[in-house]
Amino acid sequence: MSRLFFAGLLCCATIACGDSRSEAAGQAGSTVQVTDSAGVTNISLGRVEELSAPELEANLVFSTRNLGVELFWVGDALLLGSGGLALANTGSGEVLLFSGDGSPAGQVGGQGEGPGEFSEITTLLATDSGFLAYDARLARLNEFSENGEFLTSSPLSAQSAIVSLKPLARDAAGNMLAVLGEQRYFLPEGMKRDTTPLLSFKDLETDPDTLGVLPATEWSYGGIPGGGFTRTEPAFGRDIIARGFRDRALIGDTDALSLSVHAADGSLTRRIRGSAGGWAVTAEEIGTWRAGRLARRGPDAPDWYMDFVENAPYRETHPAFHSAVLGPDEMVWIGLVTRPGEETRRWLILGPDGPPRGWLDLPAEASVLAIDADRFVLLQRDALDEEEVGLYRYDRGP
Repeated sequence: MSRLFFAGLLCCATIACGDSRSEAAGQAGSTVQVTDSAGVTNISLGRVEELSAPELEANLVFSTRNLGVELFWVGDALLLGSGGLALANTGSGEVLLFSGDGSPAGQVGGQGEGPGEFSEITTLLATDSGFLAYDARLARLNEFSENGEFLTSSPLSAQSAIVSLKPLARDAAGNMLAVLGEQRYFLPEGMKRDTTPLLSFKDLETDPDTLGVLPATEWSYGGIPGGGFTRTEPAFGRDIIARGFRDRALIGDTDALSLSVHAADGSLTRRIRGSAGGWAVTAEEIGTWRAGRLARRGPDAPDWYMDFVENAPYRETHPAFHSAVLGPDEMVWIGLVTRPGEETRRWLILGPDGPPRGWLDLPAEASVLAIDADRFVLLQRDALDEEEVGLYRYDRGP
């Protein structure tokens, strides 16, 4: 089996701070504080760079490339209670099912509008009896058993059928939390963050309540010949954290490492705070970012695009962190910020009890799609945008 080795520290944050990983490597460890206030678990991690945690080890169980499975725009992944894996192969309108050892266990769906079919699968959520697959274009939840048997289809009400809806969590009583996906606002120039409401559905037949408005993806805007506009994610920009696991949702903002976990009815159950990242962007780093964008577009990039990239505004500091993923019993993985050119990203693992369990170094450009107590799912794309998904097992730490 292939093996990944992991090394590290751990944590979350409230305010971004300015020291790099190497600058803090020799500092003494700090104490993680876990308290309870009116039923809400509060975890204070202090500075990430001062936390110590054991090195963890992970082994590849299987990958879609080794199995010869071709993927078309992976939308989500779900680790099943049976030990298997469900993979939303959004481009083909199917959910692929694998057993725990990697052997194909079937597929469900297919392009269409009939029972159990999909136009665009964007979210997978586990249930007691199997899993839900949300179809963004048809605005409905299809429910399947873990072995792929179609159970039910639940459309949203006409008023609530928002194409870009992203369900995060749903409980047995029918409560559901959701946010909106990518917005389509345009400006003549400058930078601006999208916003998204945090929506609470009491059921799928009635309109949702808005619990709050969250800062979402940040964009850099510019004009193009002919009077149009273009946009791109700016260098070192900020983004929303909105991930779910069964009846829990993880909410945050990469501008400051302050995360919250909510039940599907919207009630707060956990807060995680600390500090990390936030160091100043250097001239070399922004130069590397601009060169990478131009190289990605290729030698035939039009002059207007080259001007846009060379003059695009950017954040003067790194984000506090890169990403976070929610797992069972409110365990959380936090992906730290990397500097341009670094090949690995440090992922810090907080156990259900709060303190760090360990850390893993994974490929910097890879995405962690799903986690549980001893497994995780990793998505990687090569230079041709060909996708590979791998299922790994990791040791749990102390």
